[in-house]
Amino acid sequence: MFTETQLAAAVQCPPARAVRWLSPLLRAMHRQGITTPRRAAHFLAQLGHESAGLSRLEENLNYSASRLLEVFEDHFSPTSAAQYAGQPERIGNRVYASSNGNGNEASGDGYRFRGRSPVHLTGRANYRWIGDLLGLPLEAQPDLATGVEVGADIAAAYWRGRGLNALADENDTLGVSRKLNLGRTDTRRLPNGWVDRAARTKRALTAFGLAA
Repeated sequence: MFTETQLAAAVQCPPARAVRWLSPLLRAMHRQGITTPRRAAHFLAQLGHESAGLSRLEENLNYSASRLLEVFEDHFSPTSAAQYAGQPERIGNRVYASSNGNGNEASGDGYRFRGRSPVHLTGRANYRWIGDLLGLPLEAQPDLATGVEVGADIAAAYWRGRGLNALADENDTLGVSRKLNLGRTDTRRLPNGWVDRAARTKRALTAFGLAA
């Protein structure tokens, strides 16, 4: 369906990394119906954004106080941000508490089910959902999601499960971005990283010989 050269261009990664990911992604995409050039371009562009070119398969929650106030403004005050800064586990447990199937902050679910895989799967409920789809014990063993083979399967299953093939067929980059950017439903606001997502999608479509 595509070559490592097209993959490298679409996700914006070094050739060696594209070689490593090519076969796992091709297999996973075929299973989930991501089989047209347009679907592939949208899928790979979004993966490139979410994972920084397939280089980041686990969410980095080691934030400074100032960055906590920028990224998680609804969860921290200047005082609490200073108390949590530089403590990834505490940060994860706070910001992801009581959402997406997680328990409260004391449960440890927030950090345990932090973002992993090329789509940064987040939350106990999503780990359980995708694990059931793939027949994998992701809820019991969330670190499985950082592997290349499993990560490719998770990304493709999540894409299809969220109905993104249809949005890619419509060339709806904004719609795709909204569904991948978990937690934001306010239609008056653009998704996180919109400029980068849009630019990556345009480049990926070009790599597949398609108009943006």
